[in-house]
Amino acid sequence: MTISPNLFVALLHDQMVDKTGKMVTTSVTLIDVHDISRSSRTFGAGGLFVVHPSQTIRALVRTIKTHWDSGFGATYNPNRTDALGVLSIVTDLDEALLHIERRTGQLPKLIATSARDGDDRISYDTMRTEIAKRESPFLLMFGTGWGMSDELMARANYVLKPINGPTEYNHLSVRAACAITLDRLMGER
Repeated sequence: MTISPNLFVALLHDQMVDKTGKMVTTSVTLIDVHDISRSSRTFGAGGLFVVHPSQTIRALVRTIKTHWDSGFGATYNPNRTDALGVLSIVTDLDEALLHIERRTGQLPKLIATSARDGDDRISYDTMRTEIAKRESPFLLMFGTGWGMSDELMARANYVLKPINGPTEYNHLSVRAACAITLDRLMGER
C-alpha cells in the first residue's frame, strides 16, 4: 500500500451545528477514532487528526492511542496499533494545518464534506483527479453532530457532493461517510 503524502483526514468536533442550527462543540465517539483510523490507514492517508478543543477529551483520545501503541493493546491486536499509528490529536483545525505544513512544506487545501447539496459541490471524480496531481497536500474534513458550521465550510477550497443513496434518507455515521469518501477518492478503480 502506498501512503499518500498529500491527503490527510480531520475529524472535527468544534464549530459544528446541532439539529437546531446552533453552533456547538460535539463529543468524541471513540468508535469513530478507531474506525476512521482504520479507514485512513487502509486507503493510505498521510495522517488522521482528531480535533477537539477540550484538554480532557484530547487526553481521553491519547489514552486510547497509548493503549494500542504501547499498552496491552499493542500485543493483543497489532493491526489496531498499525491503524492508530496515523492518528494525531490536536486542539483546532489550524494546529492540524501547521502539522501538515511542517511535514509537506505547504499548507493543505481544505476539502469539506457535507450531507447537504449545493451549487458549489465538486464531484468525487474531479476531486480524485486533483489529488492525483500531487501538486499540494489536501485535508479532508469531516464534521460531527449535524455538520460543520457555515464559518468552517467557508474555509474550504472544495466541498464534495453529498453521498446519496436511492432513498430520501441521508444521515450516515461519520465513520461510514469517511470510509465511502476515502474509497471514492483513493480506492482502486
